Amino acid sequence: MNAWLLAAGVAALVLDLVHIFRGGREIHRPMVAAQWPEPAKAVWSVVWHAATAVMALGGLALIAAGLFPDQALVLAALPVALFVSTAALFLFYGIKRLGTIWVLPQWVAFLGISALAVTGLA
Repeated sequence: MNAWLLAAGVAALVLDLVHIFRGGREIHRPMVAAQWPEPAKAVWSVVWHAATAVMALGGLALIAAGLFPDQALVLAALPVALFVSTAALFLFYGIKRLGTIWVLPQWVAFLGISALAVTGLA
């Protein structure tokens, strides 16, 4: 059993809960209520819920990696790649569109989870 990978998986699931409950209230619902065309709202909802699924499945894969050390690299590689790329997107768009990395600090959580996982793989 690998405690670092288990911690990364649990952290990803906790982040997913924050995304669902806090983010849903602060981000998803207002965007769906906006004056957008219905197809755009539907695409937004698909993207929102796809992010929810990626975090949940990534968390479960990291937990599995923690429980099955012989398969850890195979199980953890994709979630880590997805989480690092998500952090990079938050950083890029924070800088490009908002002029700061602190309006969208979600990158901190994604990099933190990735660091836990990489530490567990090392």
